[in-house]
Amino acid sequence: MIKIIFISLFFLKEIKSLLFWLYLWQLKNYHIGRFLAHFDTYKGKRLLINYFLRVLLLILSLYNFYFFYVIAFLYLIEIIYSKIIYPQKTSKTLFLSIILILILPVFLFFIYNFDLQSLFSLIVLFDILTPIMVSFVVLFLQPITVLLRNRIINKAIKKRKSLDNLLTIGITGSYGKSTTKEYLKIILSNSFNVITTPQNKNSEMGISKCILDDVNENHEIFICEMGAYNRGGIKLLSKIAQPKIGVITGINNQHLATFGSQKNIVKTKFELIEFLPLEGLAVLNWDNQYIKDNFKKYISSIKCGLDVWAKEIKDDSFKFCSLNNEEGEIIKIKNIKPYNISNLLICISLAKKLGMTMEEIKERVLLINDPLETSSYKNFDVINATYSSNFNGIISHLDYLKRWTGNKVIIMPCLIELGAEGKNTHYEIGRKIGEVCDLAIITTNDYKKELIAGAKYSGMENIVFTNKTDKIDLLTKNNSVILLESRIPKEMINKLKDE
Repeated sequence: MIKIIFISLFFLKEIKSLLFWLYLWQLKNYHIGRFLAHFDTYKGKRLLINYFLRVLLLILSLYNFYFFYVIAFLYLIEIIYSKIIYPQKTSKTLFLSIILILILPVFLFFIYNFDLQSLFSLIVLFDILTPIMVSFVVLFLQPITVLLRNRIINKAIKKRKSLDNLLTIGITGSYGKSTTKEYLKIILSNSFNVITTPQNKNSEMGISKCILDDVNENHEIFICEMGAYNRGGIKLLSKIAQPKIGVITGINNQHLATFGSQKNIVKTKFELIEFLPLEGLAVLNWDNQYIKDNFKKYISSIKCGLDVWAKEIKDDSFKFCSLNNEEGEIIKIKNIKPYNISNLLICISLAKKLGMTMEEIKERVLLINDPLETSSYKNFDVINATYSSNFNGIISHLDYLKRWTGNKVIIMPCLIELGAEGKNTHYEIGRKIGEVCDLAIITTNDYKKELIAGAKYSGMENIVFTNKTDKIDLLTKNNSVILLESRIPKEMINKLKDE
């Protein structure tokens, strides 16, 4: 009876564990660098502590059988109180899940007739080795995945080459890619038959499937968002999409942990420009220092669009100026935040290059709704920037928050995959929070010291680290404006909506 109870507890607990580790691999795009970088985070370190605790309990159990009852109790607690976290349903995750879950009954059948001590020991050992086993299965089957992926990519390349009249605009950068893509789509779509990559589908598979499933011979312009986590990534995406116009929206230290160095990030973003044909056009955000400092290394015979700028910037308009139009044009930006003007300048300059008049452009700009949503409630306002997750975005959103009146609050997690730059980046975020906010709620604990030190430097000490909803009631009764930044717990968002 004891054997059956222990096996049952293990089976239920282990299914949760297998699905979680598969979820984590999927979350990191099956990228081993991103997967390993997770263990530098607070959550990742807690996983490691839990892992070594189980190793210790196994060792103790070998000396005293009663420790197995402690382990059984922990399994029961985990089954009752921990949520089931599972990967998004895809053919790949379904296939991997079936393989991993089928291993369980085979393993239990094999050890069922062992003596109690040996059976319990092997079960706990299996539990300890679960993350290694899941990783092994994922990586072992990776060659099959790569073959299938390459087949899809090659089909996409072949189809793209057959679309002779399609103009591809490639957009890359550490931030601002999606915003620029959406702005450009709205501006161009009345004059051209435009198609874009779907939201957040900026990898080789996302782009390839978009070309195969959505792009056709009737489309005139393909706006292709491009993201990468290592050297050569943008080069591959360029080979697939064949851009004639390349846009770099900005460069920072996003995903530094997987790139290895800032130099590699810069080189990777400029792979898009290097791929362009001789008659191609490079459009760069000249407000970005990394682009300014490096563009001469990567641009030689390709024409470079560095000829537009904005002045007289207000909340509802700015003056668009170019080398060909010294007097400038007043552009209304009623639904666009001022910090997105650099993204808009890229789109306006491209629209002009493609033959649209300024009157047509100004008319289309008025149709743009900024992705930064603002909602008003009885006693508080909410600025939703949960789509954003990078340093430049946070700083820009805090600058926007500064314009508001009332009790200013930011709710955000720490940023991830910043490598050696993480501490300095979060110190600077802390300083900016201290300048703008009355209260900060940080939902993770990765850079606690740096955020507190930065906020204190700016004279602000009201910074709380929690992912619970207990502070929400206080915020919503205090004439607050609340900035939701990056990925925060759904429970907090739902709590705000319920107030």
